[in-house]
Amino acid sequence: MKFRIKRKINPLALFYLKISLVISLVILAVYAGIYQRNNRLLLDALRQQAASYYDLIVRVRHWNAGYGGVYVEKKIGMEANPYLQEVGVEAEKETVDGTLLLLKTPAMMTREISTILSDVNKIQFRITSLQLLNQENAPDAFEQRALEKFVDGEDEFWKLESRDSGPVFRYMAPLFFEQSCDKCHFNFNYNPGDVRGGISVTIPFSPTAAVMNDNRLTIISLSFLTLTLLLGSTYIMLNTLGNKLDTVQGALLEASIRDELTGLHNRRYLMTRFNEEFERARRKGTTLGLLMMDIDHFKVVNDNYGHPAGDEVLRSVGQILASMLRDYDVGGRYGGEEFAVVLAETTPADMVRLAERIREVIETREDHGNATGIHITISIGVAVLNDTDTTETLLQRADSALYRAKDEGRNRTVLV
Repeated sequence: MKFRIKRKINPLALFYLKISLVISLVILAVYAGIYQRNNRLLLDALRQQAASYYDLIVRVRHWNAGYGGVYVEKKIGMEANPYLQEVGVEAEKETVDGTLLLLKTPAMMTREISTILSDVNKIQFRITSLQLLNQENAPDAFEQRALEKFVDGEDEFWKLESRDSGPVFRYMAPLFFEQSCDKCHFNFNYNPGDVRGGISVTIPFSPTAAVMNDNRLTIISLSFLTLTLLLGSTYIMLNTLGNKLDTVQGALLEASIRDELTGLHNRRYLMTRFNEEFERARRKGTTLGLLMMDIDHFKVVNDNYGHPAGDEVLRSVGQILASMLRDYDVGGRYGGEEFAVVLAETTPADMVRLAERIREVIETREDHGNATGIHITISIGVAVLNDTDTTETLLQRADSALYRAKDEGRNRTVLV
Protein backbone atom coordinates (compact mmCIF):
# COMPACT_ATOMS: atom_id res chain seq x y z
CA MET A 1 0.00 0.00 0.00
CA LYS A 2 1.47 3.35 -1.05
CA PHE A 3 1.59 5.85 1.77
CA ARG A 4 -0.15 9.18 1.10
CA ILE A 5 0.45 12.37 3.06
CA LYS A 6 -2.68 14.03 4.38
CA ARG A 7 -2.73 17.52 5.78
CA LYS A 8 -5.58 19.47 7.30
CA ILE A 9 -3.78 22.66 6.36
CA ASN A 10 -1.14 22.52 3.68
CA PRO A 11 1.93 24.24 5.15
CA LEU A 12 3.21 25.22 1.70
CA ALA A 13 -0.16 26.72 0.80
CA LEU A 14 -0.11 28.70 4.04
CA PHE A 15 3.47 29.75 3.34
CA TYR A 16 2.47 30.79 -0.19
CA LEU A 17 -0.35 32.91 1.19
CA LYS A 18 2.01 34.58 3.64
CA ILE A 19 4.77 35.21 1.10
CA SER A 20 2.16 36.41 -1.42
CA LEU A 21 0.91 38.88 1.14
CA VAL A 22 4.46 40.07 1.83
CA ILE A 23 5.28 40.35 -1.88
CA SER A 24 2.01 42.16 -2.57
CA LEU A 25 2.57 44.62 0.25
CA VAL A 26 6.16 45.28 -0.85
CA ILE A 27 5.21 45.74 -4.53
CA LEU A 28 2.25 47.94 -3.65
CA ALA A 29 4.40 49.97 -1.26
CA VAL A 30 7.12 50.42 -3.90
CA TYR A 31 4.75 51.46 -6.65
CA ALA A 32 2.69 53.61 -4.29
CA GLY A 33 5.95 55.33 -3.30
CA ILE A 34 6.82 55.85 -6.97
CA TYR A 35 3.34 57.22 -7.65
CA GLN A 36 3.49 59.57 -4.67
CA ARG A 37 6.97 60.73 -5.62
CA ASN A 38 5.86 61.45 -9.19
CA ASN A 39 2.92 63.43 -7.87
CA ARG A 40 5.17 65.39 -5.52
CA LEU A 41 7.52 66.16 -8.40
CA LEU A 42 4.62 67.37 -10.55
CA LEU A 43 3.29 69.52 -7.73
CA ASP A 44 6.77 70.84 -7.01
CA ALA A 45 7.15 71.72 -10.69
CA LEU A 46 3.87 73.65 -10.47
CA ARG A 47 5.08 75.38 -7.32
CA GLN A 48 8.34 76.37 -9.02
CA GLN A 49 6.42 77.61 -12.06
CA ALA A 50 4.15 79.70 -9.83
CA ALA A 51 7.17 80.99 -7.87
CA SER A 52 8.81 82.01 -11.17
CA TYR A 53 5.70 83.95 -12.18
CA TYR A 54 5.63 85.58 -8.75
CA ASP A 55 9.31 86.51 -9.02
CA LEU A 56 8.73 88.00 -12.49
CA ILE A 57 5.83 90.14 -11.25
CA VAL A 58 7.82 91.30 -8.23
CA ARG A 59 10.72 92.38 -10.48
CA VAL A 60 8.36 94.26 -12.77
CA ARG A 61 6.76 95.92 -9.76
CA HIS A 62 10.17 96.91 -8.42
CA TRP A 63 10.97 98.46 -11.76
CA ASN A 64 7.67 100.35 -11.70
CA ALA A 65 7.99 101.39 -8.06
CA GLY A 66 11.55 102.54 -8.66
CA TYR A 67 10.19 105.25 -10.93
CA GLY A 68 7.35 106.10 -8.56
CA GLY A 69 4.92 104.64 -11.06
CA VAL A 70 4.93 104.89 -14.82
CA TYR A 71 2.87 107.38 -16.82
CA VAL A 72 1.40 106.17 -20.08
CA GLU A 73 -0.68 107.92 -22.68
CA LYS A 74 -4.32 107.83 -21.72
CA LYS A 75 -6.36 105.93 -24.27
CA ILE A 76 -10.09 105.78 -24.77
CA GLY A 77 -11.70 103.80 -21.98
CA MET A 78 -8.81 104.24 -19.54
CA GLU A 79 -9.77 105.77 -16.21
CA ALA A 80 -7.64 107.16 -13.41
CA ASN A 81 -7.44 105.22 -10.18
CA PRO A 82 -9.66 107.13 -7.71
CA TYR A 83 -7.77 105.67 -4.74
CA LEU A 84 -4.64 107.51 -5.83
CA GLN A 85 -6.45 110.79 -5.50
CA GLU A 86 -7.54 109.84 -1.98
CA VAL A 87 -3.91 109.42 -0.90
CA GLY A 88 -2.80 112.60 -2.67
CA VAL A 89 -1.07 111.01 -5.64
CA GLU A 90 -1.48 112.77 -8.97
CA ALA A 91 -3.07 110.12 -11.20
CA GLU A 92 -3.14 112.20 -14.38
CA LYS A 93 -0.74 114.67 -16.00
CA GLU A 94 -0.83 116.72 -19.13
CA THR A 95 2.27 117.31 -21.21
CA VAL A 96 3.22 120.67 -22.72
CA ASP A 97 1.83 119.51 -26.05
CA GLY A 98 -1.52 118.66 -24.44
CA THR A 99 -1.11 114.84 -24.29
CA LEU A 100 -2.90 113.39 -21.28
CA LEU A 101 -0.88 110.85 -19.31
CA LEU A 102 -2.22 108.30 -16.82
CA LEU A 103 -0.22 106.91 -13.88
CA LYS A 104 0.22 103.12 -13.80
CA THR A 105 1.12 101.93 -10.31
CA PRO A 106 2.65 98.52 -9.54
CA ALA A 107 -0.77 97.20 -8.51
CA MET A 108 -2.40 98.38 -11.74
CA MET A 109 0.43 96.88 -13.79
CA THR A 110 0.01 93.56 -11.95
CA ARG A 111 -3.70 93.43 -12.81
CA GLU A 112 -3.09 94.24 -16.45
CA ILE A 113 -0.38 91.58 -16.80
CA SER A 114 -2.73 89.09 -15.14
CA THR A 115 -5.46 89.94 -17.67
CA ILE A 116 -3.09 89.41 -20.59
CA LEU A 117 -1.79 86.04 -19.30
CA SER A 118 -5.29 84.87 -18.38
CA ASP A 119 -6.43 85.39 -21.96
CA VAL A 120 -3.39 83.42 -23.23
CA ASN A 121 -2.98 80.48 -20.80
CA LYS A 122 -5.56 81.01 -18.02
CA ILE A 123 -2.84 81.93 -15.49
CA GLN A 124 -3.96 84.68 -13.11
CA PHE A 125 -2.18 87.03 -10.68
CA ARG A 126 -3.72 88.98 -7.89
CA ILE A 127 -2.32 91.43 -5.35
CA THR A 128 -4.01 91.65 -1.98
CA SER A 129 -3.40 92.75 1.60
CA LEU A 130 -4.83 92.65 5.09
CA GLN A 131 -4.83 96.49 5.05
CA LEU A 132 -6.48 97.54 1.83
CA LEU A 133 -5.92 100.63 -0.22
CA ASN A 134 -8.38 99.34 -2.84
CA GLN A 135 -11.33 97.27 -1.60
CA GLU A 136 -11.41 95.42 -4.90
CA ASN A 137 -8.19 93.73 -3.75
CA ALA A 138 -9.84 92.17 -0.65
CA PRO A 139 -8.38 88.68 0.01
CA ASP A 140 -10.42 85.52 -0.46
CA ALA A 141 -10.25 82.61 2.03
CA PHE A 142 -7.02 81.18 0.56
CA GLU A 143 -5.31 84.57 0.44
CA GLN A 144 -6.49 85.48 3.94
CA ARG A 145 -4.94 82.32 5.36
CA ALA A 146 -1.74 82.85 3.39
CA LEU A 147 -1.37 86.45 4.61
CA GLU A 148 -1.81 85.32 8.22
CA LYS A 149 0.91 82.70 7.73
CA PHE A 150 3.23 85.33 6.21
CA VAL A 151 2.77 87.48 9.30
CA ASP A 152 3.80 84.41 11.34
CA GLY A 153 7.00 84.12 9.33
CA GLU A 154 6.26 81.68 6.48
CA ASP A 155 7.63 82.65 3.07
CA GLU A 156 5.16 80.90 0.75
CA PHE A 157 1.83 79.08 0.79
CA TRP A 158 0.06 76.87 -1.75
CA LYS A 159 -2.82 74.40 -2.14
CA LEU A 160 -5.05 72.69 -4.68
CA GLU A 161 -8.53 74.13 -4.98
CA SER A 162 -11.68 72.96 -6.75
CA ARG A 163 -13.69 75.39 -8.85
CA ASP A 164 -16.67 75.10 -11.14
CA SER A 165 -14.36 75.68 -14.10
CA GLY A 166 -12.01 72.94 -12.93
CA PRO A 167 -9.24 72.38 -10.35
CA VAL A 168 -6.56 75.03 -9.92
CA PHE A 169 -3.17 75.26 -8.24
CA ARG A 170 -2.93 78.32 -6.03
CA TYR A 171 0.33 79.82 -4.86
CA MET A 172 1.07 82.94 -2.85
CA ALA A 173 4.17 84.67 -1.53
CA PRO A 174 4.46 87.89 0.53
CA LEU A 175 5.19 91.48 -0.45
CA PHE A 176 7.30 93.44 2.02
CA PHE A 177 7.06 97.16 2.70
CA GLU A 178 9.83 99.22 1.11
CA GLN A 179 10.54 102.91 1.13
CA SER A 180 9.18 103.31 -2.41
CA CYS A 181 5.82 101.96 -1.18
CA ASP A 182 5.38 104.85 1.25
CA LYS A 183 4.04 107.09 -1.48
CA CYS A 184 0.72 105.19 -1.53
CA HIS A 185 0.74 103.29 1.79
CA PHE A 186 2.01 105.94 4.21
CA ASN A 187 -1.21 105.99 6.23
CA PHE A 188 -0.87 102.30 7.31
CA ASN A 189 2.21 102.94 9.49
CA TYR A 190 4.30 100.15 7.92
CA ASN A 191 7.93 99.78 8.83
CA PRO A 192 10.51 98.63 6.29
CA GLY A 193 10.41 94.80 6.10
CA ASP A 194 6.80 94.49 7.30
CA VAL A 195 4.47 92.22 5.36
CA ARG A 196 2.10 94.61 3.61
CA GLY A 197 0.42 92.06 1.35
CA GLY A 198 1.09 89.35 -1.14
CA ILE A 199 0.70 88.20 -4.72
CA SER A 200 -1.33 85.08 -5.45
CA VAL A 201 -0.81 83.05 -8.60
CA THR A 202 -3.52 80.74 -9.96
CA ILE A 203 -2.58 78.03 -12.50
CA PRO A 204 -5.07 75.59 -14.11
CA PHE A 205 -4.47 72.13 -12.66
CA SER A 206 -6.33 70.03 -15.25
CA PRO A 207 -3.25 69.33 -17.45
CA THR A 208 -1.26 68.19 -14.43
CA ALA A 209 -4.23 66.14 -13.18
CA ALA A 210 -4.34 64.40 -16.58
CA VAL A 211 -0.64 63.51 -16.27
CA MET A 212 -1.24 62.22 -12.73
CA ASN A 213 -4.12 60.09 -13.98
CA ASP A 214 -1.93 58.63 -16.74
CA ASN A 215 0.75 57.92 -14.13
CA ARG A 216 -1.80 56.21 -11.91
CA LEU A 217 -3.01 53.94 -14.73
CA THR A 218 0.60 53.13 -15.66
CA ILE A 219 1.51 52.37 -12.04
CA ILE A 220 -1.56 50.14 -11.61
CA SER A 221 -0.76 48.24 -14.81
CA LEU A 222 2.91 47.80 -13.87
CA SER A 223 2.10 46.73 -10.31
CA PHE A 224 -0.48 44.20 -11.56
CA LEU A 225 1.97 42.83 -14.13
CA THR A 226 4.78 42.64 -11.55
CA LEU A 227 2.54 40.91 -9.00
CA THR A 228 1.30 38.44 -11.62
CA LEU A 229 4.84 37.53 -12.66
CA LEU A 230 6.21 37.31 -9.12
CA LEU A 231 3.27 35.47 -7.58
CA GLY A 232 3.00 33.15 -10.60
CA SER A 233 6.69 32.25 -10.56
CA THR A 234 6.59 31.88 -6.76
CA TYR A 235 3.60 29.53 -7.06
CA ILE A 236 5.35 27.41 -9.69
CA MET A 237 8.54 27.16 -7.62
CA LEU A 238 6.68 26.38 -4.39
CA ASN A 239 4.44 23.86 -6.14
CA THR A 240 7.48 22.10 -7.58
CA LEU A 241 9.18 22.20 -4.19
CA GLY A 242 6.02 20.93 -2.52
CA ASN A 243 5.76 17.97 -4.88
CA LYS A 244 9.39 17.08 -4.22
CA LEU A 245 8.92 17.46 -0.47
CA ASP A 246 5.78 15.33 -0.58
CA THR A 247 7.66 12.63 -2.47
CA VAL A 248 10.58 12.71 -0.05
CA GLN A 249 8.39 12.94 3.03
CA GLY A 250 6.16 10.16 1.73
CA ALA A 251 9.21 7.97 1.18
CA LEU A 252 10.50 8.76 4.67
CA LEU A 253 7.16 8.05 6.29
CA GLU A 254 6.78 4.88 4.25
CA ALA A 255 10.23 3.78 5.38
CA SER A 256 9.36 4.58 8.99
CA ILE A 257 6.41 2.15 8.97
CA ARG A 258 8.01 -0.60 6.89
CA ASP A 259 10.23 -3.48 7.92
CA GLU A 260 13.34 -3.01 5.83
CA LEU A 261 13.96 -6.72 5.29
CA THR A 262 10.50 -8.11 4.46
CA GLY A 263 8.77 -5.01 3.11
CA LEU A 264 5.84 -5.63 5.45
CA HIS A 265 4.69 -3.12 8.04
CA ASN A 266 6.86 -2.93 11.13
CA ARG A 267 5.73 -3.72 14.65
CA ARG A 268 5.03 -0.09 15.61
CA TYR A 269 2.70 0.51 12.69
CA LEU A 270 1.13 -2.95 13.11
CA MET A 271 0.23 -2.29 16.75
CA THR A 272 -1.05 1.21 15.94
CA ARG A 273 -3.44 -0.21 13.34
CA PHE A 274 -4.35 -3.08 15.68
CA ASN A 275 -5.46 -0.58 18.34
CA GLU A 276 -7.42 1.44 15.75
CA GLU A 277 -9.20 -1.62 14.38
CA PHE A 278 -9.94 -2.80 17.93
CA GLU A 279 -11.64 0.51 18.78
CA ARG A 280 -13.59 0.49 15.51
CA ALA A 281 -14.77 -3.08 16.08
CA ARG A 282 -15.89 -2.22 19.61
CA ARG A 283 -17.68 0.92 18.36
CA LYS A 284 -19.48 -0.77 15.45
CA GLY A 285 -19.91 -4.22 16.98
CA THR A 286 -18.06 -5.95 14.13
CA THR A 287 -15.70 -8.93 14.23
CA LEU A 288 -11.93 -8.67 14.59
CA GLY A 289 -9.33 -11.37 14.38
CA LEU A 290 -5.60 -11.52 15.08
CA LEU A 291 -3.23 -14.07 13.49
CA MET A 292 0.13 -14.66 15.19
CA MET A 293 2.65 -16.66 13.10
CA ASP A 294 6.09 -18.08 13.81
CA ILE A 295 8.47 -19.91 11.44
CA ASP A 296 9.18 -23.35 12.84
CA HIS A 297 12.78 -24.16 13.74
CA PHE A 298 14.06 -20.95 12.19
CA LYS A 299 17.27 -21.19 14.24
CA VAL A 300 18.08 -24.40 12.36
CA VAL A 301 17.82 -22.51 9.06
CA ASN A 302 20.32 -19.92 10.28
CA ASP A 303 22.64 -22.57 11.69
CA ASN A 304 22.58 -24.82 8.63
CA TYR A 305 22.35 -22.30 5.79
CA GLY A 306 23.65 -19.08 7.34
CA HIS A 307 22.01 -15.80 8.21
CA PRO A 308 21.85 -14.51 4.61
CA ALA A 309 19.74 -17.53 3.74
CA GLY A 310 17.64 -16.89 6.84
CA ASP A 311 17.06 -13.35 5.61
CA GLU A 312 15.95 -14.69 2.24
CA VAL A 313 13.46 -16.98 4.01
CA LEU A 314 12.06 -14.08 6.03
CA ARG A 315 11.78 -11.98 2.87
CA SER A 316 10.01 -14.82 1.06
CA VAL A 317 7.47 -15.30 3.89
CA GLY A 318 6.80 -11.55 3.83
CA GLN A 319 6.10 -11.68 0.10
CA ILE A 320 3.72 -14.60 0.53
CA LEU A 321 1.79 -12.78 3.24
CA ALA A 322 1.58 -9.55 1.20
CA SER A 323 0.24 -11.46 -1.83
CA MET A 324 -2.50 -13.25 0.11
CA LEU A 325 -3.93 -10.42 2.21
CA ARG A 326 -6.77 -8.11 1.24
CA ASP A 327 -6.09 -4.38 0.82
CA TYR A 328 -7.72 -3.59 4.15
CA ASP A 329 -5.99 -6.41 6.06
CA VAL A 330 -2.96 -5.33 8.04
CA GLY A 331 0.03 -7.65 7.99
CA GLY A 332 3.44 -7.06 9.46
CA ARG A 333 6.60 -8.44 10.98
CA TYR A 334 6.06 -8.67 14.70
CA GLY A 335 9.68 -9.40 15.53
CA GLY A 336 12.42 -11.89 14.59
CA GLU A 337 10.74 -14.75 12.73
CA GLU A 338 7.25 -13.79 14.01
CA PHE A 339 4.53 -12.24 11.86
CA ALA A 340 1.04 -10.94 12.63
CA VAL A 341 -2.11 -10.16 10.64
CA VAL A 342 -5.06 -8.04 11.79
CA LEU A 343 -8.31 -9.13 10.11
CA ALA A 344 -11.32 -6.82 10.33
CA GLU A 345 -14.93 -7.81 9.62
CA THR A 346 -14.02 -11.42 8.87
CA THR A 347 -15.74 -14.54 10.21
CA PRO A 348 -13.72 -16.95 12.36
CA ALA A 349 -14.09 -19.62 9.68
CA ASP A 350 -12.61 -17.29 7.02
CA MET A 351 -9.80 -16.39 9.41
CA VAL A 352 -8.87 -20.05 9.77
CA ARG A 353 -9.17 -20.66 6.02
CA LEU A 354 -6.77 -17.76 5.31
CA ALA A 355 -4.34 -19.00 7.95
CA GLU A 356 -4.40 -22.50 6.43
CA ARG A 357 -3.81 -21.16 2.90
CA ILE A 358 -0.81 -19.21 4.15
CA ARG A 359 0.52 -22.25 6.02
CA GLU A 360 0.08 -24.55 3.02
CA VAL A 361 1.78 -22.16 0.56
CA ILE A 362 4.78 -21.77 2.87
CA GLU A 363 4.98 -25.53 3.47
CA THR A 364 5.18 -26.27 -0.25
CA ARG A 365 7.67 -23.51 -1.05
CA GLU A 366 11.31 -24.66 -1.25
CA ASP A 367 12.89 -21.81 -3.16
CA HIS A 368 13.10 -18.60 -1.18
CA GLY A 369 14.75 -16.01 -3.37
CA ASN A 370 18.45 -16.75 -3.55
CA ALA A 371 18.08 -19.48 -0.95
CA THR A 372 16.98 -22.71 -2.63
CA GLY A 373 16.24 -26.18 -1.38
CA ILE A 374 15.13 -24.96 2.04
CA HIS A 375 11.92 -26.47 3.39
CA ILE A 376 10.17 -24.55 6.18
CA THR A 377 6.83 -24.65 7.96
CA ILE A 378 4.92 -22.12 10.02
CA SER A 379 2.69 -22.29 13.09
CA ILE A 380 -0.30 -19.96 13.39
CA GLY A 381 -2.46 -18.90 16.33
CA VAL A 382 -5.85 -17.29 15.65
CA ALA A 383 -7.78 -15.27 18.24
CA VAL A 384 -11.23 -13.75 17.69
CA LEU A 385 -12.41 -10.71 19.62
CA ASN A 386 -14.96 -11.45 22.35
CA ASP A 387 -17.01 -9.18 24.60
CA THR A 388 -14.53 -9.18 27.49
CA ASP A 389 -11.35 -8.64 25.47
CA THR A 390 -9.00 -5.72 25.67
CA THR A 391 -6.18 -5.18 23.20
CA GLU A 392 -3.83 -6.81 25.68
CA THR A 393 -5.98 -9.88 26.30
CA LEU A 394 -6.70 -10.38 22.59
CA LEU A 395 -2.99 -10.22 21.86
CA GLN A 396 -2.27 -12.65 24.72
CA ARG A 397 -4.89 -15.14 23.46
CA ALA A 398 -3.47 -15.04 19.93
CA ASP A 399 0.00 -15.63 21.36
CA SER A 400 -1.32 -18.52 23.50
CA ALA A 401 -2.93 -20.07 20.41
CA LEU A 402 0.44 -19.83 18.64
CA TYR A 403 2.18 -21.63 21.50
CA ARG A 404 -0.49 -24.34 21.47
CA ALA A 405 0.20 -24.85 17.75
CA LYS A 406 3.90 -25.22 18.61
CA ASP A 407 3.19 -27.60 21.48
CA GLU A 408 0.85 -29.73 19.33
CA GLY A 409 3.57 -30.42 16.76
CA ARG A 410 4.01 -27.21 14.76
CA ASN A 411 2.95 -26.60 11.12
CA ARG A 412 -0.65 -26.12 12.11
CA THR A 413 -3.34 -23.50 12.89
CA VAL A 414 -5.02 -23.21 16.28
CA LEU A 415 -8.15 -21.08 16.86
CA VAL A 416 -9.11 -19.77 20.32
